[in-house]
Parts: sequence; C-alpha cells; structure tokens
Amino acid sequence: MEELLRNAFPFWESLTEQQKTELCRNTVKSHCEKKTQLHFGGGECAGVQIIGSGRVRVFITSPGGGDITLFRLIGGDVSILSAACMLNGMDIELDMEMETDCTIYTIPKKVYRRLYDESAVVKDYTMEMISEKFSDIMWLLNQFLFSNVASRIAGALLEHRALEGGDELSLTHETIAKDAGTAREVVTRILKQFQSDGLVKLGRGKVIIVDPERLGKI
Repeated sequence: MEELLRNAFPFWESLTEQQKTELCRNTVKSHCEKKTQLHFGGGECAGVQIIGSGRVRVFITSPGGGDITLFRLIGGDVSILSAACMLNGMDIELDMEMETDCTIYTIPKKVYRRLYDESAVVKDYTMEMISEKFSDIMWLLNQFLFSNVASRIAGALLEHRALEGGDELSLTHETIAKDAGTAREVVTRILKQFQSDGLVKLGRGKVIIVDPERLGKI
C-alpha cells in the first residue's frame, strides 16, 4: 500500500510518519467489474480514488439520460474530483464507468480532509489537481461549442488509439458518440465518410485506423 501511495502522491515524502501510517491503514481496496458504474455528487463524497489497474471513463449525465465523456483514468491516475465536494461550496455531479475490470483504492473523505487541513503541501496539490481537471473540462466544452463534429470524432478515435496502443480499436458507435458529444447516427455517417476517404476501415464493433496523420488534421 505504501508503494502505491508514494507513486500516486508527489507530496508523500513531506508527510509525517503518523500521516503516512494513517493513509496506509485507512485506504480501502476494491475490485470493480467491467461496466460497473459509480455516481459521485449530491453531497456524497467518495473520497480520493487511485486507479490501481484498469481504465475508467468519467462522464456527466444529462436530465434526458444522455451522457458526455469528460476524461479517462488509467492505472496510477488519481481521481481528485470525486472528493471535490469536501471543499466548501463545491459539489460536482460525476459518474464513472469501468471500461475494463478495475482495482480502485479509496481514501475516505474524512481521512483526506484531515490531511488537507494539516498540510499546506497537500492543500496545494489538491487545488492544483482540481484546477487542472477543470481546465481540461473547459477545453472540452470549448471543443463542443466551437469545433465541428468530424474533428471531435477524429480526436476520439486518436485518443482510443493511444489508449490501446494500436490501430485496431474495439469500439461501438455509441461509445464514440459519448466521447464526441453527439448522436450515434451522426457518428455512423461520419465514420462512413472517413472510410470513403481512406482514413479508417469499419467492421462489426471495431474501427481500424488507416491514416492517423490525416485523421489528426481534421
């Protein structure tokens, strides 16, 4: 556990031995199967979560039931926004979906809050991480407002290519639609155009990227 926490938090060496011991003792390990969904917000704080292994999609859900992907977390990443509601006046409604089987380590809200109150280094780290995630979300909002749908779909494909480490992607049109913030029918139409242009090849439940360089210029 200590090795996990040391690798996850750059402030680890600045903590006292008592603080380190408390973190190790109270961090909870859990296993989540693929497709498991978790909800945070509405006054309920999960605490700070560390992705031990696997891949997680973080998204927001509209009142109509649709959802938009905000970002993904992979092994070693820290989900700081799941604890943002412990800060006064900040409450964020977020959902997480396990895209693979995952191992997640959770530091309870009261434990992390005590550390946050005691250590200026922890407070600086927390605020920096929250600010960084909000910057990412604002960039995404800017993309939704001012970029065309084809560009967002191309970007989603290239993100999955980087995650998978290869050109053959096991992706449904519904997943791409959530990443790009558009309708599945729009994704189907644009992917067919991409195929006609020689950028991708389409198969059942998969997309093969043929020309990533041109795709990146869209």
